[in-house]
Amino acid sequence: MPPRKRARQSVPSPPPKDALQPPPKPPLPPDANTGLVFKLPDETWLEIISHFCSIRNPRENHVVAEIFHFSTLERAHALRALSQTCRAFRALFLPELWEHFEVCAMPAPQPTENPKLIHCTASLVQDSDPIKQANHMYYSTAWHKPIAEALKKRSKGLMQSPDHVPYVRTASVVLTRFRAVPVLDAFVRCLETLSNLHTLQILRASGQMTTDFKLAFEAHKLPQVHTVVLPNHAHNVLRACPEARVVTCILEDGGKLIGAIAKECKNVRVLRGFTLDVNMTKRIVKGVPNLEEISLQCRNEVKVVQMLSVLERLRAIELCTDVYSRNMQHDPCLRACVAAAKKILLDNARGRDENERGKMWFRVRYHEMRHSKGVVEEIPLWVFSEVWDC
Repeated sequence: MPPRKRARQSVPSPPPKDALQPPPKPPLPPDANTGLVFKLPDETWLEIISHFCSIRNPRENHVVAEIFHFSTLERAHALRALSQTCRAFRALFLPELWEHFEVCAMPAPQPTENPKLIHCTASLVQDSDPIKQANHMYYSTAWHKPIAEALKKRSKGLMQSPDHVPYVRTASVVLTRFRAVPVLDAFVRCLETLSNLHTLQILRASGQMTTDFKLAFEAHKLPQVHTVVLPNHAHNVLRACPEARVVTCILEDGGKLIGAIAKECKNVRVLRGFTLDVNMTKRIVKGVPNLEEISLQCRNEVKVVQMLSVLERLRAIELCTDVYSRNMQHDPCLRACVAAAKKILLDNARGRDENERGKMWFRVRYHEMRHSKGVVEEIPLWVFSEVWDC
């Protein structure tokens, strides 16, 4: 049987000349607000962006969560969308987007992707709310592999994008043991290319990665890094930052970090998050003689605070306490620590000019439970001089 011939496709005839045409759109009035969004000052846009959730710099000695919630990606997602809108927005928001190199969280899970998993999750959570089920699935799934792969991929991608390298100022990462050697190798080589990097934050790392840190960082130096935030067992990372000036400990007492500072980091001026006892204070006085500012956990040891009087350049002291605000003025140990700290600063203020005395300060940070949320308040020195008779 011969094949059938294809039917000819009919070509639509052009509309007649006397056919009605759609009316043209009226021109926009000269006072239309089409360019108003571009007339907003840059400071206004940056203020709006600052209210999106993002990674914050930890200041206190506490155990950081294994992985940050996906809501911390809101700021990056907003900046990425704005930077791809037009040339004007790209010039403004692209540097803000790449200012922070962050690999700390995974994208939000989709509750409908795996009905079987959601059914299993619902039976564990005992809640029919899909958002709570998704959050439980987010924290219960294996995140070590995707986080490690994302860090390796982004590190290599940044090295291949020299246009974005000058924008990076802060690197905040979560490190895992999954293929630690190649991942850390790519991450360290990426850090060396970031000439404008000034802050390095290791917000979570396994306690069994001490050897991995030593092998990855011992042959490298990061002189451009001035602020380091890391747990106590990541002291080998601190040894690679010889020009560090601000060191924050976010896990354990920080004893190993003090040893690294005494040997490799001679320019440290600020210590935060360290839990001091008598032995630790002796090591700080000996290993960090140029210390200017310290934030320490108050464990009701007045002797520890008094030992800081040897530091002649000390100009700022911050005491962190768990005493509720209503009990602070009635706690004798805390009052003694406050009096000792004020005496040290007043003694160090003698012989200094007015500008140097203006840089000296003292405060107490305390936690108060309000609506089941921990709130940190700061009390300046003048409040204690009026309210606290010490």
